[in-house]
Amino acid sequence: MPWTGKSFAAKHNKKLKGARATKAAEIASAIVRQGGDEGIAIATANKYANRHRGQISNKVAEKHGR
Repeated sequence: MPWTGKSFAAKHNKKLKGARATKAAEIASAIVRQGGDEGIAIATANKYANRHRGQISNKVAEKHGR
């Protein structure tokens, strides 16, 4: 199941917003697409998003020249 940032946050981690939610959705979707277990994909994506709290937002801002 491919997730969007909004759908991932709504179902799996309500604390996620913006770039962190989008990145978590990308990670979880990629794991599932490669044949991984959905539960592990969700847990891995949440762990990454929480661990890289400030870094994800900064990378997105740099990418868009902000």
